[in-house]
Amino acid sequence: EGRLMAEPDPICGVWQLDQWVEFRDGDPYVLDASGRIFYHPEGHVSAILTRQTDGGDPLVIAYAGRWRREGDDVHHAVEHATVARWVGTTLSRRVVEFDPTGDGRLLLRTPPETSRSGAEFFHDLIWVRAV
Repeated sequence: EGRLMAEPDPICGVWQLDQWVEFRDGDPYVLDASGRIFYHPEGHVSAILTRQTDGGDPLVIAYAGRWRREGDDVHHAVEHATVARWVGTTLSRRVVEFDPTGDGRLLLRTPPETSRSGAEFFHDLIWVRAV
């Protein structure tokens, strides 16, 4: 804990949300959202995302904890979160696309889930390096 990675992972840095796409039963829905995620070379992560809701008030999701990368997966061990049920869990994301050059585009995909109504869904979060 608190140690620098031997060689910092190229994912380290500050990322700005470019697009959040929810796929429900295979159909894409682009969400009105914004956010930032911070990957520190000592293994800390923090994220804040906001998205518009039908009610008018934005939904704010924030969490912080530790992160690690294993192959094509990034794991966030959540220590603090606005979503209470996430605390003490690990949020895993698949690195679908990563270009460490240029705009540094990073596409993270959530694992597939099933809603209460039986719909299958997952999310693609497309990030670009913050400037």
